[in-house]
Amino acid sequence: MINQDPLKAADELEKWAQGLEQRAQQYTELQDRLNATTARASSPDGAVAVTVDSNGVPTELRLNEQTRGMDPARVSELLMTCMRQAQAQLRSKVTELVQSTVPGEDAPALNIIAQYESRFPAAEPADPKPVGDDDEDWGDQSFMR
Repeated sequence: MINQDPLKAADELEKWAQGLEQRAQQYTELQDRLNATTARASSPDGAVAVTVDSNGVPTELRLNEQTRGMDPARVSELLMTCMRQAQAQLRSKVTELVQSTVPGEDAPALNIIAQYESRFPAAEPADPKPVGDDDEDWGDQSFMR
C-alpha cells in the first residue's frame, strides 16, 4: 500500500521503479548470456561429437574417420547419446546462469529453470556392458562350470 504522506509515497514509488529497472537489466543480461550459451558432448572414443545451442537444437555434428566402418545404427546411437548429454549439460549451464544473474527466488527465473529441466532430463549413466545371449559368448564367465 502506498503511504499517505506524499513525500514518502514518492520515495516508495522511486524505490519501486528502481527495483523494476534493476530487474529488467538482470533479465536483459540473462537473455544475452542465454543466447550465447552452447554445450558440446563427445562419445568416449571421440568418434562422434554434438554441439547444441541455447534451445538444445544441434548446431554441429562431427564424425571422425572411425565412423566409416561402424554400423550405421551404432553411429545413430552415438549421435543421439551425445545430443542428450549436450542437452543435459545445457540444462546445468542454464540453471547456473539463471541463478547467478537473477539471484533470489524470482518466479520467472525459477520458471526458466523448470522449463529446461522438463525439456532436458539429467544425463543418464552409461549403459552397463550388454549381456551376450550368444551360446559361443561366455563374456566374463568361465566356460567351465
